Amino acid sequence: MWTSATAENAGQNRFLEFAEKELLWAVRRVSPADSFMIDPSSVLGLIGDSRSTSRLIRFDSQIAFAMGRLADQQRLVVLSDSYPLAATLQRAKHLRQSSSANNTLAFFGAALDPRWQRLLRDPSKFEIDFLDLDDHEAYLFGGGKEIRRALQGADDLPF
Repeated sequence: MWTSATAENAGQNRFLEFAEKELLWAVRRVSPADSFMIDPSSVLGLIGDSRSTSRLIRFDSQIAFAMGRLADQQRLVVLSDSYPLAATLQRAKHLRQSSSANNTLAFFGAALDPRWQRLLRDPSKFEIDFLDLDDHEAYLFGGGKEIRRALQGADDLPF
């Protein structure tokens, strides 16, 4: 997991500790100053005042590299809204030797780039499964006792 992180953000640090200790993820923290990507069109003044355009944090190249390294043996689940990862995610399926199962994109459907929506609607053209996290919002962000009670003891993932 790559993330832009600061030591001063207590909530973020608790989440990252959870990811490391409970999910057993390798968390790679990057200083916010080192993780910004500037939109070239705003820097060149092609879309108006560049001061009004926020800087984006992206780890696309690192994610794509990891996908390429894992693709021949692993089915992939990518949690990102980044459309530039679409081609790599699709190609990764064809590199895998052990299975022809689709890789999975997981994100909140309402916040997904419209270009993803166009590709995901036609599985014959784009062989990626989609896990819409909007469908699991109450569970992910707290939906009261009734939701937690219904899921208590479940040993599988929400998909």
